[in-house]
Amino acid sequence: MLFAGQERRRSIRTIANVPGTATFANGRQVTCTVVDQSDTGAKLAFSAIGLLPERFELSFGVRKARSVSVVWRRGSEVGVAFV
Repeated sequence: MLFAGQERRRSIRTIANVPGTATFANGRQVTCTVVDQSDTGAKLAFSAIGLLPERFELSFGVRKARSVSVVWRRGSEVGVAFV
């Protein structure tokens, strides 16, 4: 049984707060903030989301761009899973 506020993630997230870039299949790029990250995904904050595709490439920090899939959306925040 899960209680309100109980952690459900498979891996621990760490605070990142670093700039990132979402690159869509059509080449369009949108900046975001990588709020936190884990081995399996991240929480992103966008200033203006517009139409965000279900899959895109995410670049941040010194990491190589990774393919991500949107798992959830809440306002200007988006949870993604690394694929």
